[in-house]
Amino acid sequence: MTATKAPGAMTREMRMVHTALRREFGLMPKLITGVAEGDTARAALVAGHLELVSTILHHHHHAEDLEIWPHLLDRCPADVAPLVHGTERHHERIAFLGVDLTEAVAAWRSEPDPVHRDAVLAVLDPLITVLYEHLGAEEDYVLPLIEQHITAAEWNTMAAQAAAALPAEKLPLVLGIMMYEGDPGAVQDTLGNLPAEARDTLAELAPRLYADLAETIHGTRTPPKESAHAR
Repeated sequence: MTATKAPGAMTREMRMVHTALRREFGLMPKLITGVAEGDTARAALVAGHLELVSTILHHHHHAEDLEIWPHLLDRCPADVAPLVHGTERHHERIAFLGVDLTEAVAAWRSEPDPVHRDAVLAVLDPLITVLYEHLGAEEDYVLPLIEQHITAAEWNTMAAQAAAALPAEKLPLVLGIMMYEGDPGAVQDTLGNLPAEARDTLAELAPRLYADLAETIHGTRTPPKESAHAR
C-alpha cells in the first residue's frame, strides 16, 4: 500500500513539526535561566510557552500512537517491529518526563527561585536529550516507512486528531510556530488542508502571531533557528 499524496508530502510535514519542536525545546533552558528570582510575571510567561509547546508534543505523539504505529506494525515486514516498538518506548519515556516537568514548572511558576528553577532544568535536560534522539530516529528510519505504507487519508486523520486536541484559539499561533522554519512545500501542504475561506487569512496571521510571541519571549521576532541547536 502506497501513499496517495505527492512524493515526500507527508514527510515534509512531519519534518516541519520536528524542526519546530527541536527549536522551541532547544531554546527553553536559556529562557528559564533568564528569569530573575522572584519575577513571577516573567516565570508565568515562560511557563505558559513551555506548556503550549509540551501540549503540541503530547498531542502529536498521541496521534502517532493511534494512527501511525498500528498500521506500520500491520503492513511492514516483521523485522521492522523492533524499530516501531523503539519509537513507542521513546514516547513513553517522553510522556513520563513530561509529567515530572509539569509538576516542576508549576512549582517554579509559583515561586521562581534557584531551587525550583534547577528542578525544572533537571527534568528538561533529559527530556530534550531523548526528544532529539527520538525525532532523529524517526526522520532517519521511520519517515521512509510512512511514505511507503501510510495513505494520505490516514495521514490526514492523524494530523486532524492532533489539531483537534489543541485549544481552538491557539491553532493560528501553533501554525505560526510550525511555519517559521517550515519547508515551503510543507507549509503549502498544511495550508492546503485548511478551509479555503480561512487559508489566506491564516497564511498571513499565523507568522505574525509567532513573531509577536517570539518578540515577547525571546526578545526578537526572529529567534535562532533549529539549525543552531545540535541534534
